[in-house]
Amino acid sequence: MTGLPRQDRTVHNVGMDLETREWLQDRIDGRLAAGIGIGWLVAYQVAMALEPVTHEPEPWYGVVLGVTFLAMIAAMATGLVMQRRWGIVASVAAAGFFTALSVACPVSGHHPFGAWWFGQMACALGMLGGSVAALRWSSRAEAPAVTDVAERAEGAEGVVAEQVDA
Repeated sequence: MTGLPRQDRTVHNVGMDLETREWLQDRIDGRLAAGIGIGWLVAYQVAMALEPVTHEPEPWYGVVLGVTFLAMIAAMATGLVMQRRWGIVASVAAAGFFTALSVACPVSGHHPFGAWWFGQMACALGMLGGSVAALRWSSRAEAPAVTDVAERAEGAEGVVAEQVDA
């Protein structure tokens, strides 16, 4: 204990409001999480298979960017396994980063520009679009569920009232 009153202690997540934190921690459908995970597995494997062999060494910043990308994928996988919305947010971030890496690869001279690039961009942009669509769908999916529960509760009250009157 620090000896300070509870309200005077600094909280580690002061920058994020409660509503955003709760929104990120909301559960998502397991099928949606599995779909995003399978999509990443397939898209990344296809994109890497299309990439030609390079005769240029990997620059140091390329290694740093690659490790950063893999860390983003690990964070996304963790969030999706936990079935939390922040896993989808991490997927959007990783897909944006994947798109930037796909653009940087031929621009930096690491790989020659060619037809493979269009396939890799299709994979990256497909994951970006799919991740954004999943995020929007997960946000909309929670609203009807609350309405359905409220409607069922109202319907149950009506049934109980009818039974009491009889």
